[in-house]
Amino acid sequence: MYSRFATACGEAPLNCDAKRQKIVLYDIPALTKKHRACLDEMANHFKEFFRNFDYSTKLPKQIRLRGIRSAADLSQVLRGPGFYCIASTVSTTGNGCKLKLGESLATIVYRGHSHTVRERIESHLFYDSYRNRDSARRFTVCLKLDGKNINIDRGEAAKHEWLVLTHSMPNSKVLIREAAEVGFDAAFGRPIGSDRE
Repeated sequence: MYSRFATACGEAPLNCDAKRQKIVLYDIPALTKKHRACLDEMANHFKEFFRNFDYSTKLPKQIRLRGIRSAADLSQVLRGPGFYCIASTVSTTGNGCKLKLGESLATIVYRGHSHTVRERIESHLFYDSYRNRDSARRFTVCLKLDGKNINIDRGEAAKHEWLVLTHSMPNSKVLIREAAEVGFDAAFGRPIGSDRE
């Protein structure tokens, strides 16, 4: 059909069998290598930052540590893009993360990043109410401990302390926030709830 159209328009018909050449539009392996090198460089930056930062001192305004007991407490959590950690006094066996926060020395059980940190924290800590809420966006991978989603406002989870640590990262791209995750894991070990990602 195309060759008839081409002939009618005064063009020579295409002979697809004449020369089949492999055309490379872009070099995915080379780009993947560059991406990995960039991620590694940024992850090393974050690893050094985390290793040298003291969370027990007065925190700068870009970094916040808050106790969360109810959904109402989420109003005080970073709304925009950033890196975050969830710490708890829940007993966890085999947690690879060594960082502890707050007076109770709650252990980090999850670390992640999001463009909308507050909503992401809600999906982790108030799973059932988050799933039942009408939302344009829906996170599907959420914190699980012992194979169960978390609802800190009821049951066994309500008996424990829950802390949220946020690092505000305005105008950050996903690559930068992913590098923060890698750097955090290198500095403190991977939290148990993040192992299933």
